Amino acid sequence: MAVTAAETQASGDARTPASRRRRPWLASRRRQLVAALILAGALGYILYQGLTSATQFFRTADQAVADKAQLGTKPFRIEGTVEHDVHQVGADTDFSIYANGVTVAIVATEQPSQLFQPGIPVVLEGHWQGNTYLADQIMVKHTASYTEAHPNRLKSQLPKGP
Repeated sequence: MAVTAAETQASGDARTPASRRRRPWLASRRRQLVAALILAGALGYILYQGLTSATQFFRTADQAVADKAQLGTKPFRIEGTVEHDVHQVGADTDFSIYANGVTVAIVATEQPSQLFQPGIPVVLEGHWQGNTYLADQIMVKHTASYTEAHPNRLKSQLPKGP
């Protein structure tokens, strides 16, 4: 009795022709190599983007002036020390910052915090508007040391010893 091809396929016989067997998708070396290259490229791109943005968190005032044409009106962060020319103009705060001998005129639309004062380093977020840096955000750098304004206030409320 002869076995037909239909009967062989229906019974799941081991005599199924090799051309009908399915290979796993990543079975060939070429496919594995292509998948590895794609993954390596994606990982390399993510690392490059993360490291380049992390290393240049802000530009100092002198770097920002030197790169002014390249920066254009794109938002970026600038760092410098506040000069003594701070004054309010309506809702804006006008002042200058300096770093490494270069001074930059600043117009800040945000009201500065109480720590903001001349001689304090700041990081500003904003963009160039002509020769002036228009700041949307003011971040005041401060030291890790804390000077208490009223050192005896809490001591007087402590319970007396035995």
